[in-house]
Amino acid sequence: MTALTDDEVIEYLARNGSITGIQTDDRGRPYYDDPEANALQIKFPETPLRATYFARLASMLGAEDESMFYGALLWITLSDIGSPQLEKTGWSMVDMMRRGFGENRPLEAAPGHLFRNGAVVELAAFLIPCFVFAWDAYIFPIRGDLFIHISHNENWAVMTKNTATYETVMNDLKNVDPQSGRQRLLQRFCPQSRHLKETPDE
Repeated sequence: MTALTDDEVIEYLARNGSITGIQTDDRGRPYYDDPEANALQIKFPETPLRATYFARLASMLGAEDESMFYGALLWITLSDIGSPQLEKTGWSMVDMMRRGFGENRPLEAAPGHLFRNGAVVELAAFLIPCFVFAWDAYIFPIRGDLFIHISHNENWAVMTKNTATYETVMNDLKNVDPQSGRQRLLQRFCPQSRHLKETPDE
């Protein structure tokens, strides 16, 4: 794992945008600028054991098995939304894992985490606190026409670049009851999507 600052994350996304199709707005937020782009939404896990399962699901999206995991970028954008007394536990967990990779900067100084191929278990370990403590985070698989947003509103969403990927992800996540993305989600992450006209308001 290599830690990145916010600026380094945005630079990474810009450098790979011609391949991934992911754009960033003036606040650094990612989106797809494609008429086929779509989104689906999933509720948060209800138990700690389910959190580990969801972390594994999110880590493996875009890869058929562990040997097909080519790496991903995890960007934790909000980790102080709740009670400081509880959040300190999450920060401590992540800081200890980061130190295991030789990273001594605090999470807020370098909130990006670049995982190379084969590191799917490590990515899942870093995702568990995101689900447990309801932190905002993005996952950008190095391969695959999708990215993921975990929200402090206790849901997570998968944005897909094209229809084929959307259908594959819907099937891969059928055990966690994915729902089609609503207007607000599409407006934020897929502003040119033709599905905006087809999706009812929330």
